[in-house]
Amino acid sequence: MLPTWDQIQRAAYGRWESRGRVHGADQDDWVAAEMDLLFQMNYRPAAEYPLESAEPVVVGSRSQSRCRFCERGAPRAKFSSARPIVPDVVGPTSLLTGEVCDECHEQFAGSLDADFAKFWRSLDEPSEGPQAVSIGAYKALVRMAIAIMPARELGHFADTLEWVGNPDHDFDSSLFSGAGCLVYRMHQAHAVPWVSLSRRIDADAPLPYAVFVLVAGVHAVEIAPPLCARDQDHDEEALQLPPRSFTTGFGADSRTAVRRLLPLERVDRPRRRGMRLFA
Repeated sequence: MLPTWDQIQRAAYGRWESRGRVHGADQDDWVAAEMDLLFQMNYRPAAEYPLESAEPVVVGSRSQSRCRFCERGAPRAKFSSARPIVPDVVGPTSLLTGEVCDECHEQFAGSLDADFAKFWRSLDEPSEGPQAVSIGAYKALVRMAIAIMPARELGHFADTLEWVGNPDHDFDSSLFSGAGCLVYRMHQAHAVPWVSLSRRIDADAPLPYAVFVLVAGVHAVEIAPPLCARDQDHDEEALQLPPRSFTTGFGADSRTAVRRLLPLERVDRPRRRGMRLFA
């Protein structure tokens, strides 16, 4: 579903009014209005959480624990405590999951989350920043999306769960031609960091079924979890991530975030059969 010219015009006019009717950014207002309308018309929130809150927020069941990643329950797997969904490199968090076992948590913390930490720190480097997203960091973002995903949606991502659990991810880049993430640098930091997962409402729209975003400080990272069964009908099409404006600031000081599309890092190594992390 695409916004009409009239819809974009009205939204762009509203942005101009909210900036105090300051002239000189009419093209930016138009492009930002078009991006935001496209997202609003094609997606609905599936889950959204602040990373910081007065009391811990635990996603998933704690009384009947079953790991979302290895699919083992107690007593085969141990669940000693609820675990943070987002790595601490992003900052303090009270958003936890009760559906990851101790073994999976340790595996992810020592591999995927470590790669994500390097990626996240690189966003603040004084140079141009990263030119690609490593497979490990990309998998870590997918892991976060799975962690907040409503249980009713998990059935669409069975292959995704298996892929996240494959530790031999040096060989995964050849599977996802054109995959990557959108990285945004905002004009002002968001007061409260947050994560969200949105789902496509039109089955025929050439857009990814699910879109996950992590927002913290002046950075936002957006991905589409791969291997979704709901995207199989679009195999012959290039499903592009829907960009958003992530406008921050007030009045004349409001600005659209600067964004870059980072491709998935390619590792040119001989293809060999991968191993599952979980038996």
